[in-house]
Amino acid sequence: MTEPPWALLADIRDPRLVRFNLAANHGPYFANAVVLNATSARYFLIQDADDWSASTRVASLLDRLEHEGSDLAISAQPQYVENGHGNQVLDVRWATISCNGVQGRRYVVRPTLAPEYGYRAPHHGLFRSDSIRGVGGYYGGVRVAYDKLLTNLILMTGRISHVPQPLYYRLVRRESLTHSPLTGVGSAYAQQVQRALVESYRNCFTCYLEYLAGKIDSRRLGEIIRGSIKKNVRAADARQLTLETQRLRALLRTRGIEPG
Repeated sequence: MTEPPWALLADIRDPRLVRFNLAANHGPYFANAVVLNATSARYFLIQDADDWSASTRVASLLDRLEHEGSDLAISAQPQYVENGHGNQVLDVRWATISCNGVQGRRYVVRPTLAPEYGYRAPHHGLFRSDSIRGVGGYYGGVRVAYDKLLTNLILMTGRISHVPQPLYYRLVRRESLTHSPLTGVGSAYAQQVQRALVESYRNCFTCYLEYLAGKIDSRRLGEIIRGSIKKNVRAADARQLTLETQRLRALLRTRGIEPG
């Protein structure tokens, strides 16, 4: 969609809905970072526009997050497509958790870190906001695949809770970033991003091992991780992120929402 969809939402009068246009398209992680940086909310929930959630999702994730004192709570995620007969579920991902570090199984939550960079948990869940900030924020200078690194970094500095019930439903679209010929899996851009993220993970994992060995403390580990992520963000993009954050913060104040 090239034009803002605000006309489609014009009949919604809920004051909690804030409409905000970014000056340029930097990808979804940039947009998430603007919101995270502009507010002082204790929690941060990921909900993509074309997906839907069970009515109990937030309550269930928050209960698990607080009960276990974790940094991110996630749930099982059915993948579905829309067709002439309604919604068809293709498969259910992230329904189980494996703590033994077994490699090779796809879409199983694996909270145990290893030298190999892997997809250990989804980012569609409920975060503690400070936990995201502690690993460098939501923007890592790329348009795709950063959520994979982000959840690994959360595991280096904290814990992930898992709810086995299917609470978040993801729509599979051919035109999504994941499937686009320009940014999708196998594209030149995706391969370039993968190389950069693997390098970042290896650097951070080396420091994580030093933390486990007692050579550095948690504060120093966080500093190293944040510095590693910052290196991947171009100066121009960092300035734009600051400007957009300031614009959104000002807008929230005009709406009577104190962003902190």
